[in-house]
This record gives sequence, C-alpha cells and structure tokens, in this order.
Amino acid sequence: MDLKIIFLFFVLPCLGIIFLTWLLRFPWSWLLKTVIVFEIVIAILAFVIELDARKTPGNSGWIMIFTAVFQFCFLLFLLIARIVIWMDDKS
Repeated sequence: MDLKIIFLFFVLPCLGIIFLTWLLRFPWSWLLKTVIVFEIVIAILAFVIELDARKTPGNSGWIMIFTAVFQFCFLLFLLIARIVIWMDDKS
C-alpha cells in the first residue's frame, strides 16, 4: 500500500474526531487538548505499526481497519458523553 494512502487514512479520521470535539463544545477546556494528544498518539502508533506491516505480504491494512473501528467507538463515546452533559445541564 502506498505511503500517501496510509498517511491519509490515519490523519483524516483523527482530524475529524478533533473537529467533532471542538464542535461539541465540551465545558472543560482541557478535554480538547487531551483529545488532540490522544489522537496524535493513536495516529503515530497505528502509522508505525502499518509501516512495519507493509514488509509482510498480505499483512498491510489490518491496523487501519482496527483504527477505523476504534475511531468510530470513540466518536460514539464523545457524542453520548455530550448528550449526557446537556441533559444534566437542563435538569
């Protein structure tokens, strides 16, 4: 798999999660900074693992699937957390 494609698949979802966290406007300023650091660490780890997996035929791409599923679960967690915070503020 081409290096540009691998980089694209790891950077765009991370930027999407960071943008969503900014868009949801959590009441704590430290949360956005924590999400940014967390996403950078996840992207670097997955990128390094994927680069190493390219050396073995048929092994490339699996970490991208895992990362996509993880990003989706993290997205759901952020949305549910924000809904709970909004409901708590209204009561």
